[in-house]
Amino acid sequence: MEVILLAKIHKLGDLGAIINVKSGYARNFLIPKGKAILANKKNIESFEAQRIALEKENINKLLIAQTRADKLKKISSITILSKVGKEGKIFGSVGVRNIIKEMTLLGIKINKKEIRLPNGVLRQVGEHIVIFQPHKKVSINFIVNIISKN
Repeated sequence: MEVILLAKIHKLGDLGAIINVKSGYARNFLIPKGKAILANKKNIESFEAQRIALEKENINKLLIAQTRADKLKKISSITILSKVGKEGKIFGSVGVRNIIKEMTLLGIKINKKEIRLPNGVLRQVGEHIVIFQPHKKVSINFIVNIISKN
């Protein structure tokens, strides 16, 4: 089934590419999610008219993501207080929710899908590197410092 991509999709193609995919993939995933439309004559003509607007929208999303990343670069690290047991081990763990809560207190809105914990949840006292990725092309590292509440 031929479809026109409305967004860049990893391993498939860029915006506006006409590609051939399995019909189930197109019907059940690409078309309902708004990532593609059927490639018939009418849709190709209407897409060409909308192409410039879609490209501008993608550029705007990238610029917004870049400004959010720059805002986070200025902070560079956050500190989270946690109860600590013997040997510097935290009771429980510090996860994405805790990081988001701390960021909102600093005035930065973050979605949980934008934070990556390379080594999983944080369970030790100290400095940990966390990745903030608001866009596929924009990602920065920042430090989460966990200290004892006791």
